[in-house]
Formats: sequence, C-alpha cells, structure tokens
Amino acid sequence: MTNEQIAQSYLADLTLNERLLDIDFLNDLQSKHIAQYSFNNIAVLLGQELPLDPESLFIKIVERRRGGYCFEHNKLVFTVLSTLGFDVRLLLSKVIYNQDIEVARTHRVTLLTLAGEEYIVDAGFGHLGARFPVKIALGLVQDQGDAQYRIIKNDHDDYCYQVFKDGGFFTLYTFDLHHYTDSDCLLGHFYSHKHPNAAFVNNLVICRKFFNDIQSLRNNEFHHVKDGITQTTKIMTVEQLHQLFIDVYQLDIDIAISEFLFHKFVVPKAT
Repeated sequence: MTNEQIAQSYLADLTLNERLLDIDFLNDLQSKHIAQYSFNNIAVLLGQELPLDPESLFIKIVERRRGGYCFEHNKLVFTVLSTLGFDVRLLLSKVIYNQDIEVARTHRVTLLTLAGEEYIVDAGFGHLGARFPVKIALGLVQDQGDAQYRIIKNDHDDYCYQVFKDGGFFTLYTFDLHHYTDSDCLLGHFYSHKHPNAAFVNNLVICRKFFNDIQSLRNNEFHHVKDGITQTTKIMTVEQLHQLFIDVYQLDIDIAISEFLFHKFVVPKAT
C-alpha cells in the first residue's frame, strides 16, 4: 500500500471527513483513534515481531484491530498527517511519571505546527493520555472536557507534558524540540518490547479512551473510569479476561492466548 492509500483508508475507517485540515479535524482524529484502536502490549507479551513500516502498522492496527503501543500508534498517525500535508516531525520523550529521574527516551510523539502554533499530537499514551492535541503554550491550562492538560518547562529547560490529577498537575513525560529520525526510534522501540526489565515486557496493559469514559486493564485489574468515578474489578478467571478482550477491547483473540496471558501476567500479580 502507498501512504496515500493508507491515509485514505484510515480516514474512512474512523469516518473522518477530509474537510478543512484545522484543529477541529485534529481533535476529531486523535479522539476517534484512541477510542477505536486500543493501546496495548499484547504482541510484546507474545514475543511477536513489531515492524514499524506504515503498511504493517495499518494492517495490525486498522485492518486486524490488534492495537499497539506508542511507537506503533504514533508512527501510523504521523504517516497519515504527513501524507495529508500537515507540518509534522517526530519527537522522542522521557516518561517520568512526576519523578525527578533520568530515563531513556522510550516514548514517541508528534510535533505538529499549524497556523503558527505548535501542538503535541499523541495517540499512544493510554490511560492518562489526552483525547486532543495539546498546544505548546507554556502554562496554558487546556480543558478537554473530561481532563485538563498543560505544558510547562522545568529547571532543566525540558518541556513537561502534564495532566491534572489528584489535586495538582502531574508530569507524564518530558521532551525537547531536537531533531529525531526513525532511526532514533529503533533504540527506544527495541528496549520497550525486548528488554527483560521493560515495563511492557512485564505487565499486561490495555486501554480504550472515550469522552469521560476510560476502559483500562493492567494485569489482574480492570478499571472503568466514568464521571470521575473509578470502578475496579479483579480478574479471576481466563473466561473473564477473554470476555474483556472480546467485548470491551474488540480484540479477535483466541482463547489459548487469553489463557497464556492469564497464567503469566494475571495470576502472578494477584498472588
């Protein structure tokens, strides 16, 4: 498939009209993407290869509905936006979860410039990620209806991508505006799905995010966050896990895979 075919098929799948390529279009694209295509690391846990060429990503995420993680989701979105003519370039960020720590750049995002304004487009962060692109306007609180985000700079002159939670702003990741290429992504991508200490190698994580409605699974717990209230359900059986895969995440997964994931990543976390 050409990138043009990928972009047009992607827009059709999300029922996105190629109308004015403005911020409303971008809001629509990111919010529909994170609701339709689950953020998950199932392929990582199954030891599958994760190629990052646009055609493979389109087949996995859109056609097969298998979802993926940041290096997959955000590469696909980057390809679509670039093909549509948006001014985009990739950035690599450090996920720090509000800690003053030094970590590797293991999260891919997209820097988009539109009408003189810069935005972070991120369709691959999962539970705490934004539904809409976040403008790089230092200190500006951006209310997205069900959550608030802002970008500030820290003492190290890094940009901090923050969400409001538990009474204050919480830094999810830091980034800079240096030039990065797809080759730079290979190290973070390799670590994230191959290194024995990587979080995505050691935990089962799945999320779909709608307006004011988050459906998030981590190991032996399913969290349904609606109207600011979190309902947590313990996963006790293979059948329960498999039903969540099918009904909530719309993943066409064989029961044998559910059984493998349950015994390796759900039961050990419950004991």
